[in-house]
Amino acid sequence: MTQISIVSLLHSLGTHFPVYPTSSLIILLDAHQGDIWLPTRQGGDITQLRQHSTAMAVNDLASLDAGWCDFAAAEEGTTAELNALASYDAEMMDNLQMYWQSAAKINSPISDNLFELRREVVDEAHGVKLAQAWQQQQQRRFEQLINAAASGRAQLCFVEVESAYWLRQKLSEVADIELITPNFT
Repeated sequence: MTQISIVSLLHSLGTHFPVYPTSSLIILLDAHQGDIWLPTRQGGDITQLRQHSTAMAVNDLASLDAGWCDFAAAEEGTTAELNALASYDAEMMDNLQMYWQSAAKINSPISDNLFELRREVVDEAHGVKLAQAWQQQQQRRFEQLINAAASGRAQLCFVEVESAYWLRQKLSEVADIELITPNFT
C-alpha cells in the first residue's frame, strides 16, 4: 500500500495565519523519503518550499488556473451570485480567523468541508465552464499522483488549501492508497 500525504498550503492567505509557518512545512519536506509535489501557483509558502527543495526532485502538479477563483477576492455588485460569493468569502475569512489556531486545524476535515462548500458557491456564481475546468484539472492532479504511486514510493503532495478536499476525497476511495494527513505537533 502506497502512502500519499496531502498537506494544505495557504499561498496568498499565509500572511493572515502566522500559526502555520513555512518552517513547519520544510520539516515535512526534509523528512520525506519519496516523491514531492508542489503546485505552480504563486505564494510565499510555495516559493519557500521550492527554494528549499532545489537539491530535490520536485514534481509540478497540474495547474488549477483554468478553474480557479481567488479566495476573499470576489467583488460585489455584478450579479446576485457574485454577491453571495463575496459575502460567503468575507464570512468564511472571519470564521477561519477564529478556527485556524493551529496547523492541524488548517489540515482538518472541517477546513476541507468549508472549502468544498465554498467551491459549490463558486460554481454557482461562475457557471458550468469554470466548474468543468476545475474538475478536469483536479482529475489531472489525481491521475498524476496515482501514476506516481504505482512506483510504490511514498508521495508528499503540497496543495492549495482551497483544493485539498478534492484530492483527499478521491484518494480515500482508492484501495491501494494509504492517505496520510501530517501530524503537526
